[in-house]
Amino acid sequence: MKKLIGLITLMATWVGCSTTHPTEEQRLLKSVRRELPFKVDALNRIGESTYQFESKQYISTPPDYLIDNEGELYVFRTTIPEPATEQQKQQIWRNLVVSKRNHRVVCIDRVRTSAGTEGRLYLMQTESPQYPTLAGVYHWDVADERNLQMVGNTLNDYLQQSLRWMRGEEEETRPRSQEDYWRLMFHADSLFEAKRYGEAISCYDMAFNIDKYILPSQLSTVARKMDRIGCHDRALRHLNHRMDMEPDFYESADSRLPDFFRDLMQTRADSFRYDLPQKCRLEEVLERDQYDRLLWLYAVQDHPADSARNEHLAQRALRTDSLNLAAVAQVLSEHGFPDKKEVGEMAVQAIWLVFQHSDLEHQQQFLPTLERAVANGQIEAAFLATLKDRIDVREGRPQRYGTQTGPDGRPCQLLDAKQVNTWRKEVGLPLLK
Repeated sequence: MKKLIGLITLMATWVGCSTTHPTEEQRLLKSVRRELPFKVDALNRIGESTYQFESKQYISTPPDYLIDNEGELYVFRTTIPEPATEQQKQQIWRNLVVSKRNHRVVCIDRVRTSAGTEGRLYLMQTESPQYPTLAGVYHWDVADERNLQMVGNTLNDYLQQSLRWMRGEEEETRPRSQEDYWRLMFHADSLFEAKRYGEAISCYDMAFNIDKYILPSQLSTVARKMDRIGCHDRALRHLNHRMDMEPDFYESADSRLPDFFRDLMQTRADSFRYDLPQKCRLEEVLERDQYDRLLWLYAVQDHPADSARNEHLAQRALRTDSLNLAAVAQVLSEHGFPDKKEVGEMAVQAIWLVFQHSDLEHQQQFLPTLERAVANGQIEAAFLATLKDRIDVREGRPQRYGTQTGPDGRPCQLLDAKQVNTWRKEVGLPLLK
């Protein structure tokens, strides 16, 4: 229901689902943790191959290297007298784990805090059949001594990142809200269109860092972009991410995909048997609706004086609304309201969203169709309640469920303030405060 309410409030909160089996990333991190010189229970990904961890206890395990606040690095075991002294604040203790068997290098940087220890783990993993989508960054063996210079350059980059983190100079590397996510996506797309591919990839990675903000179809959209520029490993990673988020997601098997990917997609295809062209078409409608509308709204918010650009984006959003309405009308005319079992939940929601953003006449025409869909269990009652509220407000009547707000962010006139939460509960909407 969280996904449904998110769409109803426009700024959707997309909730990822997980399978009952460990994901590829979970298997990789379990393998990494077994090789560390001290116990790390939880690793939270905050960037490309970068994870953070916290310990409420001070981790006293001696480091391999000591890094001071100026960035000077000392080989701990040869330059620091034994026994080892306790770590001081404004020092980074670094341990390196080189695993020739697993073809990986793990760099762990930690600092001492008043509460215990905080750290960053940087993972250099050579591409591997065990981790086909998470290990595609390095196509050469990072654990081979002949590649020592390249590994050293990367470790120095990690040192600079850790220094910025310790000094509090680090830039935010993940979205903190739904709005952050969309702004990162808009920026990443601009960089991609300008052919600044490296910067675009980093920006996409930031946007895709927190599952609950992701519009899942955008993982597939970006995967196609990565394929166009030859970053096939990155494309696989985004597809794998979407498969982790949506247990029912699959696409037509592509001969370029690894065998295990094709097998998994075929298994899902045999299980769900969606009308895949229709499903993809409607999900693209939903993505276009959200993208162009929010691009325009944020432009007005950020640059209210740029009337020419804002008008251009407004017209673009209106054209998208028109095209989406025509596409959805064709689906309804040819196939009727689709069953979730045929196209999936997100595709069904796309139909409602298009009419929610259409003119009053089309909303009134669509209302009986949506009422039948709710009665048949094809879509949740919360969507019908929201459309009814919008029609009532547009026609100058008080709203029943309190889903429509004015410019001040407060609900428009209510039919009955004392009963509104009872009515909302009946249709599965969260209570108004």
